[in-house]
Amino acid sequence: MKGSNSKQNKSLNLRLVLSQVATQSPLSRADLARATALTKQTITNLVDELISHQLVIETGQLKLGVGKPSTMLMLNGPGLFSLGIRVWPTRIELALSDLTGQLLQHQTQPRQNDVSLISQIGQFSTLFLQQSAHNHSQLLGAGLTIVSASVSEPEQRHQELQLLQQQLATVLQLPVCAAHTAAACAAWQLLHGEARQLNSFCYIHLGQQIDTAIVFERRLLQGQHGLTGALGEIFVTPDQDHSNGDFGRLNDFASVRSLQQFVDKKLPGLQLDSADGFDRLAAQADKLNLWFDRATEPMRVAIHTLETLFNCQTIIIGGEVSTWFLDRLISKLRPFIPSIAQYGPRDVPRLIKTPQVEQVAMQGLTALPLHAALRPDHARQVQLPPQSLLDARQQLLFCLDSVDAAEDEQ
Repeated sequence: MKGSNSKQNKSLNLRLVLSQVATQSPLSRADLARATALTKQTITNLVDELISHQLVIETGQLKLGVGKPSTMLMLNGPGLFSLGIRVWPTRIELALSDLTGQLLQHQTQPRQNDVSLISQIGQFSTLFLQQSAHNHSQLLGAGLTIVSASVSEPEQRHQELQLLQQQLATVLQLPVCAAHTAAACAAWQLLHGEARQLNSFCYIHLGQQIDTAIVFERRLLQGQHGLTGALGEIFVTPDQDHSNGDFGRLNDFASVRSLQQFVDKKLPGLQLDSADGFDRLAAQADKLNLWFDRATEPMRVAIHTLETLFNCQTIIIGGEVSTWFLDRLISKLRPFIPSIAQYGPRDVPRLIKTPQVEQVAMQGLTALPLHAALRPDHARQVQLPPQSLLDARQQLLFCLDSVDAAEDEQ
């Protein structure tokens, strides 16, 4: 039991050190010792192990004041990568990012009715890696999400995602992490974006439905069955739909699905399921005034609700839209409804727009494997293939808990 506890502590310390390197680099071994309260010898041993597994690299020396220069450390961006997989009703998106969150490759392939989805993703992934000149051995894992054609029940979407995750882990021979898009984007923000220095925030994602991710003390909250974040389901108006008796939900006013329904009447044939569709829409943006007028107040109510209930440091907003569209929406949201967020000193604005909004979803998915590896409490979000198919690096990051459990049983 004592040996098992020692190994468990080492696992946690490895992740702690790797997390510091991921979010604070470049930094030295002495910086790590100060930040983690671990001894210099422990830090040296842990860093050596991370370097041996090619997770961390030395990146030159920095001299401050007197004494020897410090050797700086950072993630092995050029050497390790993660795969992002996004399944739409009519297409499959793949992306490849390095460990620093830099999006390197992005391709889309139409779905084929005569080929199973699992087979098509497997074939597409193999071709995608070959064309990008990357090896399977360089992959840390894959991030996965499903985009529904309609506003389906959250539980149904979650079950579909879990089933696909289990199948893909074996087919791809990789750890596969699954989440809704907002949670994936929040993971990227924590590791590489505006939230690297934040303790709490909400990420709102404007998609077919509006989802949000809630981060508290740098922990991405999952909720029961992993369903936290269905912001679009909240009622924002007292008006009832006479066909079903439901009150007006945020999804009915401000989601991309509601926008598509509006565009279908004004500009038939224009599809908004890609950046190209929004580029074409930009030339006729004046025809969207009525939609913005209808969407703005419900969205302001939703932001006020999040601030009042959670009082986070900031809200970050992104989605399946283009930069010009998000800029226009944010400009109409101001001034925000007064809330408790306005009291006391603020270090960051109440609302932040994600940069490069067209890339944020795929960046988020590729960040999921590293985020899950750094968070032991997210181990259940990872589906592993048979352990014999994992390399030593993947076993180090994803399997230590199971190894400890096996030792305890013995």
